[in-house]
Amino acid sequence: MGDAWQMLRAGGVPIVLERSALVPSPAALATSARAAIAAGAAGREGEALAAWLFAWHHHWPSSFAEQFVDDRDAILAWASAAALDDNRYLKLRRIAIENLSTIL
Repeated sequence: MGDAWQMLRAGGVPIVLERSALVPSPAALATSARAAIAAGAAGREGEALAAWLFAWHHHWPSSFAEQFVDDRDAILAWASAAALDDNRYLKLRRIAIENLSTIL
């Protein structure tokens, strides 16, 4: 996993990577999310990113809209396609909400 995933983990995406003390900005998180999606995020990482994106979108909608101005619909469509297991999605989303609450 590259730098984008390290930034996303620091931003609360619930994936198995060590979380750093770094507190990324919303702009850096949005850029990293775009990079991860463009690189083909899939599987467990893709599901975690999708849950995290939906958590951001649903609980901090103005912040999400501010960061994903031009590609909001495409990002949400990608997340819908990547969230495959409803039970896993709910668990990951709860973790993402908790993690994002300390950043946004």
